[in-house]
Amino acid sequence: MLPGRFPPVIMLHHVSDDAALDGHKPYSISHGSFTRLLDVLEDGQFTTSGFEDMNIPLHKRVIITFDDCAKHLWDFAIPELQRRNMKAVFYMPTACLGGTNEWDMPFGKPRIPLMNEADIKHLSDMGMEIGSHSHNHVRLGELRRSEVVQNLQQSKAILEGITGKKIISIAYPFGSIPGEKDNILKETGYAYGLSIYSAFENRYCIRRFIYHDGDDAARLKAKLSLRYKIMRAVNDKLLQLKSATPKK
Repeated sequence: MLPGRFPPVIMLHHVSDDAALDGHKPYSISHGSFTRLLDVLEDGQFTTSGFEDMNIPLHKRVIITFDDCAKHLWDFAIPELQRRNMKAVFYMPTACLGGTNEWDMPFGKPRIPLMNEADIKHLSDMGMEIGSHSHNHVRLGELRRSEVVQNLQQSKAILEGITGKKIISIAYPFGSIPGEKDNILKETGYAYGLSIYSAFENRYCIRRFIYHDGDDAARLKAKLSLRYKIMRAVNDKLLQLKSATPKK
């Protein structure tokens, strides 16, 4: 699959100036960092879209994604997107609707309230796209095939019941890609799957890049470039080969 086949996809989690969330860095960025991101996209004349818009021809497209759907995104990130008429895709682990990030607790991470059904409905109604983050926020690559299918079907059904819209994409929790991903996603009705690191990319395993507080405007512009996508295609393959090599 050619590196330029898909637009740049940005992975975000938390946007907050609350020092209590510092334990989630680099997955928690400041308001200033988020503003810088949107400024760079505007200055570069990128159009923010979702996966449901992929059939619409756009010269410079970028997809902003938020994993986990933290409640605090309503405080700054979502209003800022609305102010600029920008779109993002929000990935919700459906077993955690109205709950907290229980999967982070074993790692000593700060507890964070997550969005509830009304929040997800509101996001969808305002034009944001909703996607699945599995049902239980588990490592899908460690589950049996039948468990993955059940997990994805359950999440999709819940989100479609809330939004009244088709759910067409999933962001794999922890970047853990299930075996037989292509067949499983086709079987369960998903058109796109999002990874983080992936040796090979197709529509069911699209690479994303992490944007964090350490990325200044120049580095962000580099991450948005085709050159960076080509570099990632090579580096991710090397990373997989290295991890698969038995240690002596």
